[in-house]
Amino acid sequence: MQSTPRLTLVDIDNSNWRSALGVRVTPDQVRFVADFQPVALVSLAKAYVRPGGLVWKPLAILNHGDMVGLVTVAHAVDAVDAVECELFHFVIDGDWQRKGLGRMAMTLIIDYVKRTLPACRSVALTVDIDNAVARRLYESMGFRPTGLERAGDPLYRLQL
Repeated sequence: MQSTPRLTLVDIDNSNWRSALGVRVTPDQVRFVADFQPVALVSLAKAYVRPGGLVWKPLAILNHGDMVGLVTVAHAVDAVDAVECELFHFVIDGDWQRKGLGRMAMTLIIDYVKRTLPACRSVALTVDIDNAVARRLYESMGFRPTGLERAGDPLYRLQL
């Protein structure tokens, strides 16, 4: 492992989808992100099925070229109409956790949304009420609870 992280975001595509299947969270975290592993399978399935009529964009988080995490960005079909996007299945691989990569990755993801979806005015996500680590991370980055829930989980929003 390199000492100074250098994160990048890339599409999960034909060249790296098998590597994405290797990203794993710890067993106690599975219920927080996708209900089963590998999490990438859920993201890739949603990109194909497009629940909610949204565009689902699975992204890999790389550190010096090594895949260390995943996230899926969902938005309206017409990017011009995408005034809010949502983040799903944000994970850092269990072997890479507790190194500050989650915060760095979330900053990169927010920058990605601003750059690729300029009409987007807010980013939403849900967080399991029992996932205190994720709640602290999201709140420290400016996400605020909306008072709404989706599938029993609190909905958070970050205004851009």
